[in-house]
Amino acid sequence: MPRSMQKNRVSNWIFQRVSNAVYSLCNIPNRLIPPPFRLMQIGSLFWQSRCLYAAACLNVADHIEDKAISIEKLADACDADKQYLYRLMRMLCAMGVFKEGESKYFSHNRNSRALRTNADNSVKSMILMHNSPEFSRPWFTNFEGHIKEGSVPFEGVYEREMFDYMNDHPKVSDLFSDAMDTVDHLTGLQYLQDFNWANFGRIIDLGGAKGSKSASILSSYKHLTAVIVDRSNVESTAREYWHTHLNDVVRKRLDFYPADILNDPLPNAVSDKDIYLCVAIFHLLNDTRAKELLKNIHRAMGEHNATLAIVDAVLPEKGTDLNLAAMDMQMLMGTRGRERTVSEWNKLFVQSPFYLAETVSVRSFAKVMVLKKREELKRAVSN
Repeated sequence: MPRSMQKNRVSNWIFQRVSNAVYSLCNIPNRLIPPPFRLMQIGSLFWQSRCLYAAACLNVADHIEDKAISIEKLADACDADKQYLYRLMRMLCAMGVFKEGESKYFSHNRNSRALRTNADNSVKSMILMHNSPEFSRPWFTNFEGHIKEGSVPFEGVYEREMFDYMNDHPKVSDLFSDAMDTVDHLTGLQYLQDFNWANFGRIIDLGGAKGSKSASILSSYKHLTAVIVDRSNVESTAREYWHTHLNDVVRKRLDFYPADILNDPLPNAVSDKDIYLCVAIFHLLNDTRAKELLKNIHRAMGEHNATLAIVDAVLPEKGTDLNLAAMDMQMLMGTRGRERTVSEWNKLFVQSPFYLAETVSVRSFAKVMVLKKREELKRAVSN
């Protein structure tokens, strides 16, 4: 690599220190609450999740504006029973979502605003996806049996792989894409600020859904173009999204390439300044499928010395924080993939046609692993 892709080293150092402090604070209940009560508390956490899901389904956050609203008006707006909705709101307030000022008058707090549909930091789609019947059933259907067998709970319920299932269920696929866009919106600025995109000319965004992350990058780097590669049933939704959410300057530099990134040919590299981008893709795959994807990308690069950027979590060898551990369990529930440790990533790369040139820190849960073709390294050494 001619020069580092890392930007904002000091900001990243501060982010990591603050994150570690926050994770330590999250463990306070485990130290202060007596074990039997703490276990009972953990055992009933799904009650909170279901209450949040109900609020998202009822669009409660969208019906609360700047002023507090009475439970009567809120119930009318949500087309809900007044007494039942009040009890739901009381629970949500106790959880720290919404606040009750005067008796039975509710308003937003810092957490509830992120439940609004059109909020810049909205996580509503993610709440709806994780708690939907399709994605919650595997958690409640013989989950412990799949742990014993080493099999995928989602496949045990639906008898097919998750993405095959979504190909035949457009509404579920759209919900998944919307949820992935949530991640893109919340972390998009980190890619812009902490990774140096100036050295590249075109992004090939593999599994890029609607293309939100590439659009965010293109809005700041005027010279870049991007190709979004995803399943064909995502294309119409993506193009509709571009038409309503992106300005002409960005939209004209975006294209869509329908393909199964594991089984279909990928867009060929056209120059050494192409970068293949995989955000939260490899954690969906076991090592066998991951190696196949790496070979597919290498094949698409052809004779060009293009770059591969893998954006995924990198776990420590021992222990991890709750967020990353929870993400790993989500992979266990729905896929044959996993969140990988440093040594597991290194083992994967050693058995691939790429070598790890640099790991770039960004202010999110992930790292950007920059890979180059192994033959280019051999050529550089021989020269």
